[in-house]
Amino acid sequence: MTCILCSATGPFRPRGAKGGYEIQECAACGLVQLVPTPTPETLRALYEGSSYFDGDGGSGYSEYESQEGEYLATFREDVRRIAEFVPSGRVLEVGCGYGYFLQCAEDAGYDVYGIDLSPTAIKVASERFPGRVFCGTLEEVPEIHEQQYDVIFGSHLIEHVTEPGAFLESASRLLRPGGVIVLVTPNIKSLLARVSGRRWVSFKIPEHVSYYDPTTIAELLRRTGLSVLAVDAAYQYYALPFVAGRLRELLHPVSRLIPRVENLSLLRTRQVRVTSGSMRVLATTAAAGDVPRV
Repeated sequence: MTCILCSATGPFRPRGAKGGYEIQECAACGLVQLVPTPTPETLRALYEGSSYFDGDGGSGYSEYESQEGEYLATFREDVRRIAEFVPSGRVLEVGCGYGYFLQCAEDAGYDVYGIDLSPTAIKVASERFPGRVFCGTLEEVPEIHEQQYDVIFGSHLIEHVTEPGAFLESASRLLRPGGVIVLVTPNIKSLLARVSGRRWVSFKIPEHVSYYDPTTIAELLRRTGLSVLAVDAAYQYYALPFVAGRLRELLHPVSRLIPRVENLSLLRTRQVRVTSGSMRVLATTAAAGDVPRV
């Protein structure tokens, strides 16, 4: 077993088990990851499956299409944060799904492009962005190598990557000088992760192969020649019944005693901004100062 961040071969501290995998922490750098590391073939089969974006396959997203409004509200926050560092330019999203982030970025005036491993997602996204979204990895899509980008964005992406250093090196080569890479990823040291324990929603096995915190994500970026600009707590918007349902799962069986007020007509469609136990990190190829902490 080798740490996918620092390449240490052990020892590793046990953090639990789920779905036939051990969850272990590298004693050398602190990264938490699955043991054994899922093969790229195993993961790709998940993403290329037709059920990944409809929740029927036991992995991927549930209610993805029906939550478009919530995703758009979430991604508008990401775009506003990006604009503080890069107010305009060309954006590439890796793992673009149906194109919700691309829509927000285009609405803000950016020139947008995207890639994803899911043929189903690219088919949908192509209806919004014909000729601008492609199926495959960074290395597999020649069209995206024809230009450089001011921003490369990946939301809930890096935790899926079995060779994150190689991925970031490839992404950096597509950046213009001073360009920015933006990653949103679960923070295993977040309050939600600590409170949830083994029920943490981000323990999605085997697709989430690694679990970062502000220190380990900064170390990963540093090792690939990037300078961290900021690490923020990331928030997401959800309809109130969806949030209440997740809380009931977390608090079960005590939750059976709590009235289901979220199903009242006045509350059923209300969006709420909640912590997802995730963080947003912005990094650049240029020199940067000290790293802000979540």
